[in-house]
Amino acid sequence: MENAEPEPALKVPSVKFGTHLREYRIMAGKRQKQLAVMLGWSVSKISMIERGERRADEDFARAADTALAAGGGLLTRWRETIGQAGRFSIWLAQLVEIEQRADMLRAWEPLIVPGMLQTEQYARAIFRGRPEITPDVVEQSVAARLDRQRILEREKGPKLWVVLDEGVLTRPIGSEEIMAEQLAHLAGMDDHPRVHLRILPHNAWLTTGLQGAFMLAGGPAMPDTAYLESITLSQITADPSRVLDIKSRYEMLHGEALPRRASLQLIEEKAQRWK
Repeated sequence: MENAEPEPALKVPSVKFGTHLREYRIMAGKRQKQLAVMLGWSVSKISMIERGERRADEDFARAADTALAAGGGLLTRWRETIGQAGRFSIWLAQLVEIEQRADMLRAWEPLIVPGMLQTEQYARAIFRGRPEITPDVVEQSVAARLDRQRILEREKGPKLWVVLDEGVLTRPIGSEEIMAEQLAHLAGMDDHPRVHLRILPHNAWLTTGLQGAFMLAGGPAMPDTAYLESITLSQITADPSRVLDIKSRYEMLHGEALPRRASLQLIEEKAQRWK
């Protein structure tokens, strides 16, 4: 899926601060349970903040800084992450946080390989296509996109179910070499235990997804959420009626898509043609 502006080069605030909190806690020689007792919080809440699944406010950051004898360092890190996030749109920060919290992501993409499955060169070619974008911003965006993909490497990362239009496999992006590498990468993802990739063939004659790309996210610690994408406006909504409509569209697309082996065979055939 493609975004309307460069992706942030830094992790979403809750994730970045959680990393800092864990580092300071370990340096102080404290376990999560000990810090929880000192702050009057539950261990699960401390764990959620360290994993980036729960936001920390300034009061928490100040209390944790004191408890860990960080000398103001942890509080400074909290302020830095908030300040850095302010340079990027609210919806983009929300999207990254949603991906971090979800245990199930379902996506439809009619035009390009979604960001979670892009190779470095494919992503670079995509970002270079934006008007007036500078080389520095291209590289910043590519690095951020690859960083976002790391959630698929987590031991308890989310499941990712993707339906791609067959046209994605034949649309030239970058070069023949880039396309061959990208499709080989898609074929390789078939071995990933949590990635479920299906191709919607041209002969399905389905118009359900022509309005644009979307992603559905869900998990026990979050409401079902939909991300809708267009050239000029990207939206995130948890409105039950809109999410239900997107779910219905996804089910129709997934139902008409090729089964796993047939999808993999088609990807491999297209990859050979690019070679």
